[in-house]
Amino acid sequence: MSLDRLNLSPWDGLSLLNREAEVRDPESIRNAWADDSALLLQLDFDSQFVLDPFGIPAVGELTDDIAYLGRIDGVPWFAQRVEELDGVTIRDSRLTDLQYQVVSAGLAVLNWIGNTRFCTMCGGQLRRTHGGFAAVCSMCGREHFPRTDPAIIVAVLDPADRIFLAHQTTWAQHRVSILAGFIEAGESAENALYREVAEEAKLQIDAYRFLGSQPWPFSRSLMLAYVARSHSTGRVDQVELEWGNWYSRAEVDAGLAAGKLILPGPGSIAAHVIGAWRNRTLPAPEG
Repeated sequence: MSLDRLNLSPWDGLSLLNREAEVRDPESIRNAWADDSALLLQLDFDSQFVLDPFGIPAVGELTDDIAYLGRIDGVPWFAQRVEELDGVTIRDSRLTDLQYQVVSAGLAVLNWIGNTRFCTMCGGQLRRTHGGFAAVCSMCGREHFPRTDPAIIVAVLDPADRIFLAHQTTWAQHRVSILAGFIEAGESAENALYREVAEEAKLQIDAYRFLGSQPWPFSRSLMLAYVARSHSTGRVDQVELEWGNWYSRAEVDAGLAAGKLILPGPGSIAAHVIGAWRNRTLPAPEG
């Protein structure tokens, strides 16, 4: 039995993280760092972090490589990139709502800081402001802000309610997921939905429904999730996608048991969508 909406907590309601946009001046951020309850999340260059303990006390000097994320229940949270950790990633871990939001914000801003060092207008060095969530060019004074790249991700179902799963050429053997792709410049999300499904799998969409969204900081995506219906046979492009097929729930269960299918990790919106389909709680495309 399908429902009218998909539970995508913590992304489908009020954020736990108060980003404190109105108090991001240097003095306020220094005061937040000096708060006895302040915590620092360290993330390495493989996007790993330690779960136990999740966050360490914010002590020592507040250096330029530390970003201020905001507060959760009054506790200030900061993030910093470090060389190497023996930890987990957001992709493959089951996290609390608090952990998901802190890690997502931390990865997103640290990725932007690491990848955006110079002004795109004049080439001048950027100086970080607002706790790392903005930057000013030292030469021309132009302000810069983190970018988000929107992408669609869609569970395409056939009339028998089978799901189309595909394998990318760069993935580990047997790993599959639903179809996804970036929204191009000048394109709406719905335009991209029809185009990506047709390009990647030769599928024509007959009906669709928007499910919700999830920030995905690899490196700066916003995933817009849909469920769609198609009467097409389907055939992958064999360029980006190596192979793809329609699967019933029983066939997915059998593939998982035999080790012939590997589904997305629990941290992704793809896992939520596929899980809802397997449990028969995925909203129907025809709404």
